[in-house]
Amino acid sequence: MGFHLKLDHIKILYIEGSNWGDQPHSHEDVYQISVPLTGEMITDLNQTTLALKEGEAIVTNPLSLHAHQFDNVPSSMFLIGLDRQSLNAWNNVNLTEEITFIEKQTISPNVIKKQVKQWFDRYLFQSHEDTCKKDIENEAFHFFTSIFRGSHSTTMKHQSNGHYMTHVLDYIHTNYHETISVDTLAMIANQSKYHFMRSFKNYTHLSPHQYLIRTRIERSKELLTTTTRSLLDISYEVGFNNPSQFHRNFVNVIGCSPLQYRMNH
Repeated sequence: MGFHLKLDHIKILYIEGSNWGDQPHSHEDVYQISVPLTGEMITDLNQTTLALKEGEAIVTNPLSLHAHQFDNVPSSMFLIGLDRQSLNAWNNVNLTEEITFIEKQTISPNVIKKQVKQWFDRYLFQSHEDTCKKDIENEAFHFFTSIFRGSHSTTMKHQSNGHYMTHVLDYIHTNYHETISVDTLAMIANQSKYHFMRSFKNYTHLSPHQYLIRTRIERSKELLTTTTRSLLDISYEVGFNNPSQFHRNFVNVIGCSPLQYRMNH
């Protein structure tokens, strides 16, 4: 029938086939996004029937009654669920407003397929890394609130607190060799986890995970050029779990292997 990507606060389900449907239902704690990719999707939303084709989408706000079906024409779709509490915490640090999306939206099937593929590939190959899932969730919240219109469209504020962020960066630079959780950094920044991830990205242009990796790589460059220590020792010294993880991240950031860097410097 399709594939299922399940994170802590986001679920993405791909469905394809014909003569398929679900029963009318609602979700108290989920915003559900339905995106036809091929064929035609029939959606009942709050007692209104809509025939949607590719390029059209429905965003079902929490507690809205809805159902989907494919007739005898082969069709496919994404069903995406965003956790209500987590999305609103990410959107509004003070939790004073709750998002209400406009229900009928438009989105390019190619854009959503490309984006989902990127998230799926990263989840498959990087899910063992500390903040991979949180990075994907943060990017997904940003993607969907940017693409889809709603009450958040004119009220979202992209502000960061420079005073707290300085403390966060100092903490990373001091403890980069240790396991650092996003929860710990958010506490230092005095922000909710999802608001912190967004404001950190605005402040540094990197996710917390990317910033931590780059900090480790910068320290490893110093050790490579000023000591004769082995790559194994250096990889553990700067906080990587094993030499292969060190090698992979060094190549991604610097563009050459640690050994090549040492030989050239």
